[in-house]
Amino acid sequence: MTSIDQIRGVIFGQAFGDALGLGTEFMSKDQVQHHYPNGLRQVEQIIQDAHRSRWQKGEWTDDTDQMLCIMDSLLVHRKINILDIADRLYQWANSGNAGIGQTVQSVVFTPGFLERPHQISQRVWEGSGKNNAANGAVMRTSILGVWDYHHMKKIEHQAEEVCKITHFDPRCIASCEMVSVIIALMIQGKRGDKRLVESVGMKYAKANEQVKDYIERAYDPSIETLALGEPQSIGYTLKALGAGLWALIHAKSYEEGILAIVHEGGDADTNAAVAGALLGAKFGYSRIPTAWVESLLHREDLESRIVRLMEIL
Repeated sequence: MTSIDQIRGVIFGQAFGDALGLGTEFMSKDQVQHHYPNGLRQVEQIIQDAHRSRWQKGEWTDDTDQMLCIMDSLLVHRKINILDIADRLYQWANSGNAGIGQTVQSVVFTPGFLERPHQISQRVWEGSGKNNAANGAVMRTSILGVWDYHHMKKIEHQAEEVCKITHFDPRCIASCEMVSVIIALMIQGKRGDKRLVESVGMKYAKANEQVKDYIERAYDPSIETLALGEPQSIGYTLKALGAGLWALIHAKSYEEGILAIVHEGGDADTNAAVAGALLGAKFGYSRIPTAWVESLLHREDLESRIVRLMEIL
């Protein structure tokens, strides 16, 4: 497996996890079983209710859209440009795209965001009582594990800076840094397993008890320990992080990991997007089922971006 295969795996892995996860997004496990009694394995099976009919079958959602805002900025500027990423997120949000989260919406439409995104993000977070740790930043961070993947300090810093464009909570920052760093280390050749999660997670676990709790939950072979479908906190950044880490540690294939997460319901598209990126780095694009890749509606768009990205890298 080559680093090119892994980089393609990250991007396609995220996009397909997102697209299939839409099928069970916001459902309880009982609802997942009701709507998909034989399981959900293909995007063609996704039910067309009021929520899901806003996307075509095989189309990714806001999770991957926002990752592509970051990726497109990198392709143009060849470095992290916070104001340009903020502008791209604003333009995307302002064009009426479906699925935008409350935190992103609150931040990008606050006056002053385009000039001072970090300050506005901090103000919105403080206005929430410093208790808003939504998953809208971790779901888009995977590309930052690909960019500058040989430079760990850069990756940590860039993941934090991009996270804080909309999400200022330390738990969001820790989630973005962990996912980005683990992806980079796997592209470097490190094995994607529990030992890698332990080594990367050590400093974050020491700094925050809640982060430590979700890292430890990911070690449990039972995915139910993460309570991904619990309605009170489905959009929590540490649930998305935990889902990704759990899949990385326990899944024996990309397919196995994605299906396990999707069938838990909750914020399934985000959880499967994060897990899909990590699993894509671990197993590579070549081990994502061909039928899944071919069912992605805009796969040519991803491919053209990857070609440009590889020319730069």
